[in-house]
Amino acid sequence: MVGVLKTMSLKPFTCPWPETRFLHAGKSVYKFKIRYGNISSDGMGTGENTSLELEEAIRVILGNLDNTHPFTTEHFTIFPYLSKWERVSKLRFKHGDKLLDPYPYVCIMYVERNSFQQSVFIRQE
Repeated sequence: MVGVLKTMSLKPFTCPWPETRFLHAGKSVYKFKIRYGNISSDGMGTGENTSLELEEAIRVILGNLDNTHPFTTEHFTIFPYLSKWERVSKLRFKHGDKLLDPYPYVCIMYVERNSFQQSVFIRQE
């Protein structure tokens, strides 16, 4: 399942602005809501390294859907939550001619800058 996500490249993230994404992995579709806290548009949340960290965070969440808990990357602390996807049974997703199964929960990914990274940034100002 997660191997499919590993091979695709995602469009750049809109950090620090919230966004919703639909991700296709295997025979499933996942709805991700990504929210950012304590991250401004100062450049810290942009760039290829940030995108790679957030893509890896999505892989970690997809690999641990039965046991989500906060974790850290080099620059961020990720708080994953699952929320019932309302009216998901009324939705249909296809990839080519194959019907995909929507995951019944929305994956909410709350992203904060690590406190160490935040203190380094404050000292630089």
